[in-house]
Amino acid sequence: MADVVVAGGGPAGAACALVLARSGFDVTVLERARFPRRKVCGEYLNIGAVAALDELGVGERVRELAQPLLGVRLIPPGLDPVELRFPAPALALARETLDEILLNAAAAAGARVERARVEDLSYANGRFTGVVARDEAGTMATYPARFVVGADGSGSLVARKLGLVRPSRGARRFALGGHYRGFGDLGGYIEMYVGAGAYFALNPLDGERVNVMVVVRDVQLAEWSQAVDEGMRGKAAELGRGRRSFAAAERIGSRVSFGPLAFDVHGVVRPGAYLAGDAGGFLNPFTGQGVYLALRGGADAGEAIARTFAQPAREAAYAAGYETRRMRDFAVRRRLSHVVDLLVDVPLLARRAAARLQRFPELGETLLGALGGAVSPERGLSPALLGRLLV
Repeated sequence: MADVVVAGGGPAGAACALVLARSGFDVTVLERARFPRRKVCGEYLNIGAVAALDELGVGERVRELAQPLLGVRLIPPGLDPVELRFPAPALALARETLDEILLNAAAAAGARVERARVEDLSYANGRFTGVVARDEAGTMATYPARFVVGADGSGSLVARKLGLVRPSRGARRFALGGHYRGFGDLGGYIEMYVGAGAYFALNPLDGERVNVMVVVRDVQLAEWSQAVDEGMRGKAAELGRGRRSFAAAERIGSRVSFGPLAFDVHGVVRPGAYLAGDAGGFLNPFTGQGVYLALRGGADAGEAIARTFAQPAREAAYAAGYETRRMRDFAVRRRLSHVVDLLVDVPLLARRAAARLQRFPELGETLLGALGGAVSPERGLSPALLGRLLV
């Protein structure tokens, strides 16, 4: 029996496994994909993510391969671009590279990594006691463990089996895009073109490749029917308003699509089980918090479990502490995400906010700091800041 079995080898699962393996615990990571895997979401590493990578001991390796980012260039309808500089360095790195670095670090620390798809959980005596998974050959096997960590992403099977999923609220959005060349030099800035209910985002990965995403509501995607590529290009041209489009761009690899960009839970702990990363709730990727929350959440879950092994009598207290921190932080960040959603959905608000950000750069620095983990997310929701931004 393992001490911990982790479902999912992405940033949250790898961070959790790394923390536990370095503490001497027996950890098994089950990942259904073969690494390095192509995954084009979450290729922006904000301030908090960079700090978390340093704490995990892989920051130096990531910096060797990453592209520095200076800030965000916001382009709302009817206004010139607004440049918001990050208060501290941020990075861009392909997820296939980041994920491999993290999972390799966990394996080097002693975690076992196996290819298998988790399909069920085992349960006995009032707690979850392992997972049931199917390996590459199609063979089903049970992996018993003292703790299970669900780090299997948005739409988490583990979260569903734990009975923690609740219906998502708000607009259902979908992202389409991939890696492209031919967009030219973005000058170290992420560009965000916003319009009513949609946005067009470009994140420079290196001198050639750009991560490009067009995010639209489900009704828009349904209208495109089978002509998704044409619809995506048309929407990008509309939002880009002559500044950017796919006209001279060439896609590198296949187009990707994912969504809906929403997943919500009413808890992240059950006896013997934890959720981490997107499995514990997913926020609009416009805010760029995904990898940061995955790394922090995965490491925090690992530390709570390690403390439990050291003091078994305090298991309930450590689990409750993890859940309280995660749910409280996520609730604030969800509200902050809703504010950002308003700026995407309502052009008048987007123009007003952009004009204020242009005039008062410190507002943008505070907002980016709150989203990126440099300051508490509550600061980004303070009535004084929101009043200066929107009123």
